[in-house]
Order: sequence, then C-alpha cells, then structure tokens
Amino acid sequence: METNLRGLIDDVICKFRRNRVGPQPRILLKIPPELPLIAWHDDGLDRFVKTFLYHALMVNDPEMPVQILVHERSRLTDLESFVKVSPLCWIQLRIEGRGPGMIESVAEEILQDHGYHCEEWVGVEGSDSQLAIFSPVEKTEAKLVLCFNVARSLWKCDFLIPVSESLLLPLSSSARRKV
Repeated sequence: METNLRGLIDDVICKFRRNRVGPQPRILLKIPPELPLIAWHDDGLDRFVKTFLYHALMVNDPEMPVQILVHERSRLTDLESFVKVSPLCWIQLRIEGRGPGMIESVAEEILQDHGYHCEEWVGVEGSDSQLAIFSPVEKTEAKLVLCFNVARSLWKCDFLIPVSESLLLPLSSSARRKV
C-alpha cells in the first residue's frame, strides 16, 4: 500500500474546515514538493494520520495557529540503534499547537484503535518530552516512533515513519543513500 502523506493531510484539513463550527485556527502547512510516497504494509498508517491530525485540529485553541510540518530525514543514528531499525530514510510529521486537549494517551489510544501496540514509552523524570515506539500487533518490523512534548498549553508531536522499502517516488535527493 502506498501512502501519499501530502494528500492525506490535505484531505484532513478540508474535512476539518467543513465540519468545524465556529472559529477555526489558522493552519500553517509546510510540506516539501518532492515528498515521496511511502510504501507501507497496510492502511493503518493512513488511518492513524487522518484520525490523529483531525483530533489535533479539533482540540487546538481556535485563536492560535496549528503548524504541520513534514521533513525527510536521511539518518537518525541514535534513534535507529535504540529502536533497532535501519531505514533508507525517515519521514517526520510534526504537529504543533496550543490548547489543553492533546496528551500522550490520545496518540496511544488512536494507534491501538488502528492495530498498533506500544512497545515502550521512554521519558526522563522532570522532562516534558516522551518517546514511544509502536509496531503493528501482528508484526515487529514496521515500527513507528512518536515523540511527544507537552509544556503547559503548548504541545508538539513528532511522528517518525521509517521508510525501508525501495518503493519511494519520486527519488528526490541523495539523502536516501545509506551513509
């Protein structure tokens, strides 16, 4: 299954704008034009991104903007050794907003609803940041990483997708070559 992250995000934003009653937050969107399609083993990734992003838009303070950023990362060496994956590249989806409704348990619940289980939550005492590793219930190799930071009413969520398949279109940079 191929995941078009740009298309998913556009669909969610359109649905949100149609369904939200009352004031809506501004949405600041930054997605590189050459973002590749992501080969994934099932539709769990698509369903999670749609549900999680829609929830994030709904709970955000309507007076404050929501930032949605997508980046391609070539290597995250420390994370790769910790998670025990070695992808060609990582796709990072960052959602940042303000408001009281976004907490770590929401992300975990949404992932569980879409067929993923949490392998581990990692945090440092006194820190506002946590990291979680999720994998499909039936498999262990297609891991997803969630980095969550909730400080007062500001929250950031980085969703890291390891891309290990050679089915990436278009091949936009040399970043996909292993270093």
